[in-house]
Amino acid sequence: MPVSVAIVGPAGSGKTTLFNALTAGRGADGVGMVDVPDERLQRLAEAVNPKKTTPAQVRVEDTPPGSRAQRVAFARQADILVKVARCFGPDPEPVKELDELTLDLVLADLTSIEKRLDVVGKEARAGKKDAQREAEVLTAAKAHLDNSKPLRTLALEEDDRKLLNSIFPVTLKPSVYVANVADELLPSGGEGAMKVMAIANEEGAPAIVLSARLEAELTELDPAEEKEMRASYGIDESGLGRIARAVWEAGGLITYFTAGEPEARAWPCERDSPAPQAAAKIHTDFEKHFIRAEVTSVDELVAAGSMDALRAAGKLRIEGRDYRVQDGDVVFFRVGR
Repeated sequence: MPVSVAIVGPAGSGKTTLFNALTAGRGADGVGMVDVPDERLQRLAEAVNPKKTTPAQVRVEDTPPGSRAQRVAFARQADILVKVARCFGPDPEPVKELDELTLDLVLADLTSIEKRLDVVGKEARAGKKDAQREAEVLTAAKAHLDNSKPLRTLALEEDDRKLLNSIFPVTLKPSVYVANVADELLPSGGEGAMKVMAIANEEGAPAIVLSARLEAELTELDPAEEKEMRASYGIDESGLGRIARAVWEAGGLITYFTAGEPEARAWPCERDSPAPQAAAKIHTDFEKHFIRAEVTSVDELVAAGSMDALRAAGKLRIEGRDYRVQDGDVVFFRVGR
């Protein structure tokens, strides 16, 4: 499954322009599939010469117009939120608008927690196992939300985080902040962008400064012209590339690769995933029938030209079920039937 990203922000923030820029105008009804640029995959493809090359993908959605409840419901469905703040035009107020967006999401979670607390409280009083601990976690979460703070800023143990998953908390989702600035303020973005960066830093979230309008225009140029135009603004990477890296950072993701004659492919995977869990990204049966992983690096495979050549030279590492797949690994999974 591709990583799912929801672009959220107040009216006039430029989120739809950003959506069009990221999807290069190929999105439909506010939904688009975006290939994640990765030079490592291109190097693998040049070395292995596969019949097919498949990059990692992100499913990008633009928040549709509607009520606050509809916008919150939309955000709940995504893996990661990209929050766009207007830092251009007359009298931009990015902090105020982001605070209003956060408040909408906080109130939605608060409502869900209060409903769940009512149920769990009764279960705890009836002596139901584990209900007491869930009630304690929900109570702490409610107190945090009562202070208008998103749940991702609440210190939680992993087991406590899982207890909160029953309410599908939207403020617990990883976030990426985008300061959408005027072209002439690039690359730093000016005062408004600095305020957005400060909010992101306080939450420990990545932040990007860009001009969505410029990014949309650049998608219409050929690669040479695009590169030259970016350089004139002091930008050395596309908005898509920067946002993709920020999404991977926020979501705790890595990319591993498979490479052979049929296909070279990039696979998103949760950081520190054991090899069987990473193999399940290819096919769910691979986790159950996992035998071992044969692992190398992009550089080693490019130098050798194929997994078979590395195998013949005895340079493939053999890893078992406990191996944690690393960013940039090239893996051949051995599975049974």
